[in-house]
Amino acid sequence: MPTIAKLFLTAVTLTFAAGADAQSNDFATGNMHFSAAEMDANGDHMISKDEFMQYGEKMWSMMSKGAATIPVHDAAQDFARGNMRFSAKMMDADHDGTISKEEFMAYGEKKFDKMKDKSGMMTTSDATKNFSRGNMHDSK
Repeated sequence: MPTIAKLFLTAVTLTFAAGADAQSNDFATGNMHFSAAEMDANGDHMISKDEFMQYGEKMWSMMSKGAATIPVHDAAQDFARGNMRFSAKMMDADHDGTISKEEFMAYGEKKFDKMKDKSGMMTTSDATKNFSRGNMHDSK
């Protein structure tokens, strides 16, 4: 009986250890995903800067999971898995190898400002075209 108990305890310990390791390394899990429709909070097929920035806040929260910064490599993986045309390397404005919320939001705001029309908004189709992965030529 003690042998069975030891085996059970060992199995439980290994299971929890594997789970703890998975939790510590689950940052770039692909939980991000770009959706212009989700960004368009009021459903008018136009995205205001406020809607865009609120979506950015949501994306940051999903990526950072409460951390103050995110390694550039992990952010790049999340962007790729989330079908987002964002450059993690360019986002890292201070070139310290990590992205802060401020860097993330400033990068997104800069992209929005380049794309907005005369009314200060962008269409959901333009957002999809410009933020969905495909053409990775990103300008500063």
